[in-house]
Parts: sequence; C-alpha cells; structure tokens
Amino acid sequence: MNIRLEVKKTIGIGIAAIVLFVLVQLFHVTLNKIYSYNVFFLVYPIIGFACAAICFSIFYQSWSVLLEQLTWQRLLIAPTFLVAGLLYLVHIVSFSFVSLTDFALSPGISLWLLFVNRAFTSVMLLFVCSLPFRKTKSEYKTVALWAGIGCTLLILGVIKAYDAGLPDLRIRYELGNLGWTLNLVVMLLLVLTFIFGVRKYRKVRPAELGMLLMVRGIGLCVVSQLFYLFAEQMSDINHLIGLLTNVIAFYNLLSGLVRLMVLVPYREKQAAESEFNHIAYNDDITGLPNRRRLSQRLDKILRHSLKSDETVALLVLNIDRFKAINDSLGHTAGNYLLYAVGERLGHFCREGEAVFSMGGDEFAFLLMGYEDSDVMRNRIDDMVKLFDQPFDINGESYHVMVSVGIALYPSDANQSEQLIQQADTAVHSAKEQGVNFQRYASAMQMRAHERLQLENDLRRALENEEFSLVYQPRVHLQSGELTSLEALVRWNHPHRGMVMPGDFIPVAEESGLIVPLGEWVLREACLQNKQWQELGYPSIPISVNLSMRQFQQKKLVDVIRGILSDTGLEARYLELEITESMTFDKDRAFEQLKKIKAIGVAISIDDFGTGYSSLHYLKNLPIDRLKIDRSFVNEVLVDSKNAAIVSTIASMAHHLKLKVTAEGVENEEQLQFLQAQDCHEGQGYYFSRPIPAEVFEKLFLRKPVNWLAQDGV
Repeated sequence: MNIRLEVKKTIGIGIAAIVLFVLVQLFHVTLNKIYSYNVFFLVYPIIGFACAAICFSIFYQSWSVLLEQLTWQRLLIAPTFLVAGLLYLVHIVSFSFVSLTDFALSPGISLWLLFVNRAFTSVMLLFVCSLPFRKTKSEYKTVALWAGIGCTLLILGVIKAYDAGLPDLRIRYELGNLGWTLNLVVMLLLVLTFIFGVRKYRKVRPAELGMLLMVRGIGLCVVSQLFYLFAEQMSDINHLIGLLTNVIAFYNLLSGLVRLMVLVPYREKQAAESEFNHIAYNDDITGLPNRRRLSQRLDKILRHSLKSDETVALLVLNIDRFKAINDSLGHTAGNYLLYAVGERLGHFCREGEAVFSMGGDEFAFLLMGYEDSDVMRNRIDDMVKLFDQPFDINGESYHVMVSVGIALYPSDANQSEQLIQQADTAVHSAKEQGVNFQRYASAMQMRAHERLQLENDLRRALENEEFSLVYQPRVHLQSGELTSLEALVRWNHPHRGMVMPGDFIPVAEESGLIVPLGEWVLREACLQNKQWQELGYPSIPISVNLSMRQFQQKKLVDVIRGILSDTGLEARYLELEITESMTFDKDRAFEQLKKIKAIGVAISIDDFGTGYSSLHYLKNLPIDRLKIDRSFVNEVLVDSKNAAIVSTIASMAHHLKLKVTAEGVENEEQLQFLQAQDCHEGQGYYFSRPIPAEVFEKLFLRKPVNWLAQDGV
C-alpha cells in the first residue's frame, strides 16, 4: 500500500470535512428548516447506536486481542472507549426511548452527558498520545475493565445526583456562555491530541497506515467538536452532523487500532514464523532444504506419491578432504565451498529431483521415477562428473571429489528415516573403501556400529596407556647406512589385539582424539631417541607424523618446544612429517612451518605427489625433505608413468636442494631404480618392517648394519 497516497487522502478528507463545516454554517438556517424534528428522532438513534457499537469494538480490540502485544496505550484505550460506548448507549436509550427506561434525561442533562463523554475521551486520548510505546502485563486488563465500569457508574451517578443543579450548556454564540467555554476547552484538548498524534506518527511509525488512520480519526474528532461547538440545541443540524462525524472519526480510530493491534502483529508473527520455518527447514550456509525437510519430503512421497513399481533413490554425498580445506583455508572459504557445491548440485537437478543439505560437508540428492536401474546409474555417474571441474576459492582452483552413498526404496528401507540412515551409512563406507559411490548393504550397519565402538575404546585407550610405538629405519641408498628412523603408533587393544593405524587414525581424526594421541607419540618418540643417545648409540634424527588438527593448533610450536625441553632431545634430531593437504592455506602454513624451522626442527612432506601442491609455492616452503608416496614406488617397474613421476620428483627435489626419501621399497629392483634416480633415502619392507624399540636397538643400533651388503633385514 502506498503510504504517500494515504497521507494525501487524509489531507483531502480533512479539507473536505472543514469545507462541509463551512457550508453547514453558511446554510445553517436553511438546513434546519429542511429536515423536521421527526427526522432527527429517526436518524439520531441510528447514528448514536453506531457510535456506541464502534466504541465497544475499539474496547474489545484493545482489551482482548493479541494480549502478548499489550501496551500501555491499549490498556488505557480499552476503558476509555468502554466508558464512551456505555455513555452513548445510556444517552441514546434514555433520550430516544423514554417510555422504555426509568432513567429519562432532560435535553439539558443530555448535553451534559455528551459533554462529559467528549471531555473524558479527549483527555484520555491526549494522555495516550503522550505516552511512549511500552509493553505491559496482560493481568492489568482486568483492572482496566473495572476502571471503565467504575468511571461510567461514577459519571452517571454524579449527573443523576446533581440533575437539577447543573447549569444549562446550550450554546447561543456567546463567548461568556458556559457551554461555549467548556466545549472550546474540549476543542483545544482534541487539537493538542491531534498535534501529539502527528508528531508521534512522523517520529515513530511514518510508514504505518494504522497510525495514520488513528491520526485521521483524531483529526475528524476535532471537526466533530467544531460542529458541537456551533450547535444551539440537541435537534440542531450541527449536532446531528457532529455526531455523524464522530462516528466516522471513531471508525477510523477502530480501523487504525485493528491494523496496529491485530493486522501488524499478525503479519509480524507470520513473518517471524516464516523466518523460523526457513531457519528450521533450511541450511543457513547453502540455503538448501535441510535434513528435517528431506525427512518430511520422503514421508510424503513414500505414503502418497509412489506407483507400485516405482523406486526412490536417496544419495548422500560427502565432500572428500573437506576438513583439510576448511582447516587450511579457513571457515569462510569452507562455507563458500559448501555454497558452491550446493549451487552446482541445484543446477544439476531435473524435475522430480531435489537436493538437500545434510549439515556439515554432506548433501542429499533425491531421485524418483527411474524404473530402469541403468538409467539411474548413468544419472549418478553424471552427478559425480560434476566435480571434475575445479572450484575457484580465493582466486585459486581446487579440485574437490565426493563420496556417494546410495539407498533405495523399498529394497533397502521402507521408512524415510531408515532410508536416510542407510544412505548415510553407505557414504561412510564408500569413504572407507576409497570408492566414488557405494550402495547400502546390511553389513555396513555392523561396520558403522563397530566404528562407534572403536571411538569409545579409543578414548579409554589413552587413559589406559594401550598405545605403543614401533620404529622403521630410513636407509641411505648410496652408502647403505642407517640415517634416520620413523616412529609409528600401534594400538594393542585388550580384546581386538593389535589394531593398525589405518583402522583407528581416521576415527581419532574425526573425534579430535588425534591431538592428545599425537602429542603422546611425539613425546614418546623424543624420549626414546634421547635414551638411545644416552646409551652411546649414534645420534640420528627421528621422524614423527603430524595430523592436520595438530598442525592447525596455534600452540603447536610451544608444545614441540616443551616436549624437547622435557625430554632433553636437541631439535636437530627431530623431524616432523606433514601432508600436502596441510598447505592449502598457504599463508598460514608458511607461518607455522617457519616457526617450527626457527626452533631447529626439520620438516618433510609425506606422501608427496598424491595432493594438489602448487610447485610455484613449493619452492618457497621452509621444508627439508620430500617423501615419495609408496603408491608410485610400488609400480615403478610395471608402469612407465609412475616411473616418470618418481624420476620427476627426485629431479625436482635436487634442483630445490631438498632431500628425497622413497617410501614402500620392497625389492631390490625398486632399490636399483631409486638409486639410479639419486634418491637420498629409502624406507620400506626391503629394509625392515616397523619394529618395537628393543628389537630396533638389538638389530640396528648395537651393531651397525649396511643394507647394501646383505639381502635386507
């Protein structure tokens, strides 16, 4: 609604009312002659009852509607118009239907009743307009009700008691006349009320039509009082038109109050509920419908919308390595990636399909209407291919892959929540298996339960000291001598036996237990190396893996420095291994690595070649070593591409003045290939499996070993 148009309309109504007043005064005598006394007694009760009815409506709206929005203004308006309505009703009944009531009023007393009514209303409206907007307790409304009834009885009682002694209020255009003076006072009160109303409207709610309607109503009350001011007697045309104008004024007040007290709060409540529903059923990062909405949608589909032979496929997608991106690049970049993935999936949707955010880095994709499984499989393949294109984050391109879990209705589940749970289980299984997508199988549920149990056991294992370290030598490939060693953690579970890192490290990462576990490994490795040095064995560096969570800790350098101080190990005999994914946030990674290097600790990049490191950025990293991932070394003799990758990494490392360690060396042919590439060190089963400290000491420290002079250990 155009508020400016309503302002113009209000001004026009005001001008029209004043023009009407002027015309009535100009043709006052003629108009009084036109309509008879009988016409007055026919029309006057109708207008009076209408006025009383509107007053009671204003009272009801103020007193009983939306009590949670009750203000002091409403609390005072309610008894004001209750009094006004009752007084109008008494006046009309006693004046027009004398034979039906014992409470008959003379014309003079009727004028007094109307004057007190208008005076009381104008005073209360002025007081209401001067109050600030402030809420109050709904318990006060009972007090307001009885206050209104009490005021009415008091006014009627006083008028009845002093019936004969009240002066005549009939006006005869005499400035000294009591009626003229008292009505002029009421007029001034209404003008002040109008001024206060306009000021409050302009200051508080200039765009609210309800407030404008109330100002319009008060303005018409002023014009109505003008007519009363010039009425010579009850049957005067001024008195009749004044009462009619009063009805129109009160109707505008009622309309404004209804809008302010009912429509506006109702719309605000609707908007709040709409916003709440949006928050409750939509993800705040991607804007997509959330898991709760997915559950509702599935409930509706499974109950009403399916044909007997129709299949519903629910796909849950999980962004691979999202945590590494989020931790490295920051939450803002992570949130942007989530939004971009949701947007890309949204554009991929066809009619009958829908995409949902499951929270975190998971999305759900709903497929319906596919009776041919091959067509559905092709559709899923197309969705996975969406992620072949990189995402632009902060001006850099990042490749993102997803794991997809699939559950079908009715073969895998017959209820919505069960279908969601099965698809979620399938996606976690796909991530564990390292495949793009996997359909739900009942065995997955058992593995998910085992994973949860493993996390619980992992928490107890830290307290019960169930972890131990094993050590694997790193050998110089040209001399065959031991140059360093790597510490690896093992878990000796009281019931499961020896649990390998690949089984419990991912669980530790997800649960956050990797931080205390990583600190324990670092401390134990440093302590063991120091003990060997104190026994007189050659001083060699020991290498320890850092997790992403550890690397992102601001206090990491302080933790390393504290452990070195506690164990007495010199920093030059400690090497920390990080992965390429930890360097996504280049600036933060550079600062963290620089701090680590500043205390004298060496740094290597583990599993090099499996991530997305920028070679331009790599040359600036403060690192000492590259470790070629075992997946390349294993295939160097059968895959020319892997051989070329290993050769390229070794050559690049030499040019960057970095050392090169090849992981996963298992036979002599691989060793010879790596020697030909001038790799500095090798590590793998060809030299030794990871072994406990006492075995390592016995085999490799008490008596120096040269691996090139024998067939391995």
